[in-house]
Amino acid sequence: MQNRTEWSKEQQERTREVLECVDIVAFSFSWTGKKKGCLLNHLSGRNGYITLNDALSGDWRVFDDETDVLLEIYDSVDGVIKGGWKVST
Repeated sequence: MQNRTEWSKEQQERTREVLECVDIVAFSFSWTGKKKGCLLNHLSGRNGYITLNDALSGDWRVFDDETDVLLEIYDSVDGVIKGGWKVST
């Protein structure tokens, strides 16, 4: 499998759209049944999430999906994307 250095332009745009508009569906649906926020995938294979409250207040904090540990804080949606994250699809 090829190592990615960034997500496709389509995935980046979808992520930007969902996070900037705070798409309520993305923040309220979970595959696992435990809703924590908008699920994200990282280029490394990790999974994370941003809470609805953080997105509404413009705080781009990414938490680990399994442990709920704060992984990273970004200053913008572009920072989230440049940090290797995309909205889970």
